[in-house]
Amino acid sequence: MFSGGKDSTATVIVALETVLKEKLPVNRIDVVYADTLVEIPVIRSFALQFLEFLAEFDRLQFLPLFCHVVYPALEERFWVCLLGKGYPPPHQRFRWCTKRLKIQPVKNRLKSFIKPNQTAIVTGVRFGESKERDRRLYASCRRGGECGQGMWFEYSSRLQTAYFAPLAFWKACDVWDFLNFLAPTWGYPTRTLEREVYNGRETRFGCWTCTVVRQDKTMEMITSRPEWTHLRPLIEFRERMLYLSSLPEARYHRPTGEPGRLSREIREQLLYELLRLQEALGLSLIEEKEIAVIKALWTSPRYGKY
Repeated sequence: MFSGGKDSTATVIVALETVLKEKLPVNRIDVVYADTLVEIPVIRSFALQFLEFLAEFDRLQFLPLFCHVVYPALEERFWVCLLGKGYPPPHQRFRWCTKRLKIQPVKNRLKSFIKPNQTAIVTGVRFGESKERDRRLYASCRRGGECGQGMWFEYSSRLQTAYFAPLAFWKACDVWDFLNFLAPTWGYPTRTLEREVYNGRETRFGCWTCTVVRQDKTMEMITSRPEWTHLRPLIEFRERMLYLSSLPEARYHRPTGEPGRLSREIREQLLYELLRLQEALGLSLIEEKEIAVIKALWTSPRYGKY
């Protein structure tokens, strides 16, 4: 499982180098990256370039290595759910994004090459990342949680698959030392990850649209670098999205009086501003086929209101 962040990058390298060093008789190695289509551009660029590197790296040419990029289903994409279906921006009590954008696309792809009792899903989860992550690490993943949220090794009887987290007991400084000093000696392009992608160590990675966190420190850190200052409008749009969706008139109300979906007027306004932002930045933020689905949903009795 590869996300483009430091932990998953280190995990992929550890796994590949272990196979090489121990000459493990593996049938195939699949590196799976879930592109949510709203990833922070800098990290998404690194992730895709790293996958291309793996596919062409001479050191790995004799391994049965396959790299995959998976995407959310069209009807489950971020902008379709927010602007088409009228879901409010994700928050801790209604975190509708992760399952739709990452977990389900990965599960769908895994089904194509998982063999019962012969497959291990290797993840980069670690203790010490956060209290919530530690809680999930201690919990069992027998129900097939978020790709490896079990202990460092756990067997899922339902999936007949092993979950393995080789970095579970690494500290953040261990990960950075590995990426900065050891991995480059094997030829991996990880020495610039801390400085040029993360712009420091105290940052997360993920979607630039993330509203689950109160303040997007990663985007603040990244856009403080001169070469990425042009991405600051993404931060401003995120704040704008939160502001507009918080207005009293921003939501339809259910018969019970509780707030429901975002109003069509707010959705139209956000789409208009998103398209202007896309044109101004020269980045692909939303695809034409997503816009078509969004406009079709606006006329749907189910998603028109409530």
